[in-house]
Amino acid sequence: MAGEAFLTPVPGLELAFDRADGWFCRAVVRTVTTARSACVDEQVAAMLVRLFGPEAPGVVRGAVMSPGRVPPGTGVLTPDPGLAETLSSLACLDAVRATSPVLTCSPWWAVEIAELAERAGLPALASAQRGSRLAIPPTAPALNVAAEVESLKKHQAHPSGLQWTLGCGAVREGSFRFGLSPYSDLVVRQRGQRQIAVEALVAPGADCGVLSAYQVRATDPEIRRILDQASFAVVGSLARTELRPAFPLDEVPESWIEVVRSSKCPVGTLKELRGRRAQRWADAALRAERAPAGLDPEATPEDWDELAVAAWELCSFDWAAAGNADRAYLALTRRAAMLRADIPPAPSRTAAEITRRVPLAGPAYLAETRG
Repeated sequence: MAGEAFLTPVPGLELAFDRADGWFCRAVVRTVTTARSACVDEQVAAMLVRLFGPEAPGVVRGAVMSPGRVPPGTGVLTPDPGLAETLSSLACLDAVRATSPVLTCSPWWAVEIAELAERAGLPALASAQRGSRLAIPPTAPALNVAAEVESLKKHQAHPSGLQWTLGCGAVREGSFRFGLSPYSDLVVRQRGQRQIAVEALVAPGADCGVLSAYQVRATDPEIRRILDQASFAVVGSLARTELRPAFPLDEVPESWIEVVRSSKCPVGTLKELRGRRAQRWADAALRAERAPAGLDPEATPEDWDELAVAAWELCSFDWAAAGNADRAYLALTRRAAMLRADIPPAPSRTAAEITRRVPLAGPAYLAETRG
């Protein structure tokens, strides 16, 4: 429901972990194959042995040469619990950093990544992060959790109408400063049926050339039609633009504001937009569950809980609208757990199995707790 967090511990090996519970999902190994053999890079083989045991490289080579068949004498590879947990923390930390209100230039991200990399036996990554600790600390974000909750309550009371998303992965890291939820990533003001003002907070030091290339669109995702689009104009710490749709918005079943990297990007389908925003809601809910004091020192535990509950509910709503019943259910189970409410029957065996998994211990995220 929250998507995957990725990590490349050594070149040629990509690991994926579930962002919601930290569990290992899959590994992608780059191999060099011929008609008679499959070769695994020495660094990759060493990492596979550390993570899965001495038989892992042979299992990979066998899988490449005989797709769909399990080589005789081998079973399912199970990752080492301790190493997998540390690698998962590294991957999830990187995913959290990408949409955190605390900018990626904060030295506290590097401190924590270096510590986890050292624990995972990745000296090159640890050394690289220690070298980046001299980054200039960003100004503290001015956030208000209680106000965010009130805004979301109003949004929940009017679920139809104009929708928007800045997007997970749709913009380059370090371009914009994200809010506490997708609702506040962008400030959207509708004036009548044919005028929309859109604002986003610019990250300090962001490349103005990159920002000017972004396109803000009003779209009709049902038929993948652009109603209007314009570039951002940077004024101080804000990126602003105004859209004037070609059709009155009340004539469109569901209109969306989306930010894309260039005018050549295809219009997102309703399923894509809802799914993308659902992952961002999950990201916001997971952050609220951790109640990072550095983001809003005035927020109470109850404020953070309310934000998490609202974000999980909206996450479930978007996944349901995207046609993914399993992910919608998983988001509702997180909401129900926080409210100590009864959990309804799972829509599938897969969803039921995932709800039984115990989440791994997450990293401290020093950048968000210290501000």
